[in-house]
Amino acid sequence: MSLELRPNEYVLIEVHYSYKVFVFPMLLMCIGILMFIAVWSGVFEGVDVHWLRRGFKMSSLMAGLSCVLFVPYIFKRLDNKLKIYAVTNQRVYIRKGIINIHEKDIPLAKINDVQVVQTLGQRMFGAGNIVIQVGNDKSNISVQDVNRPREFRDTIISAIYEWEKEEESRQREYQQSQYDNGYNDGGYNQGGYNQGGYGQGYNQGSYNQGGYGQGYNQGGYNQGGYGQGYNQGGYNQGGYGQGGYNQGGYNDDYNNSGGYNPNRF
Repeated sequence: MSLELRPNEYVLIEVHYSYKVFVFPMLLMCIGILMFIAVWSGVFEGVDVHWLRRGFKMSSLMAGLSCVLFVPYIFKRLDNKLKIYAVTNQRVYIRKGIINIHEKDIPLAKINDVQVVQTLGQRMFGAGNIVIQVGNDKSNISVQDVNRPREFRDTIISAIYEWEKEEESRQREYQQSQYDNGYNDGGYNQGGYNQGGYGQGYNQGSYNQGGYGQGYNQGGYNQGGYGQGYNQGGYNQGGYGQGGYNQGGYNDDYNNSGGYNPNRF
């Protein structure tokens, strides 16, 4: 059975049951095979068993018992095929059971600790138990009798480390985007130096339009102040230009009318 992956998710490692869990079922299956061979060869032919005042053929009983001894092995194989112990770049997923299904979906962000517990028998078969401590839960999650337990644990730790690095990178990008939006939209570009401050405020409404801009070029020094006031209506028109020294002042009265104007005094 395969794990259904989420968007941008991939499997890092998937482990199965160790051969240790199959030792006892295989032993029972071997006994069942021997019993079936004995029945097939006729060892129990003619042997009857009386129980509760009823007679049973030994060959029939042994054949039925040999079939029953196959069940544990078949059950364990089916359980191993249907269960999922997997680590992805986003979570640890545990699914086990044939009739009653138990599932655990553990995000990497909630894992606090991962331990490997091995008995002597498990060490002989390279098996072990994985104990996962999640959040503030008092009960730990245990994955028993899996192969490659240390590799499974190390993969979880590496996945958590990589996830934390990616999360920090996403946080930095988000903060940078927020800073850029604040800098571009409401700060220096739109609402600050460009539009409302030194931007459009400086170029259009402050130095250009109403201040030193258009105020300086049109309505300040150029139009109403030192501009037209200085160039047109000040020194040029009404001051030193036209109405001052040039037209109505020293130029018309003194220079243009012939020096000392006799009508001037």
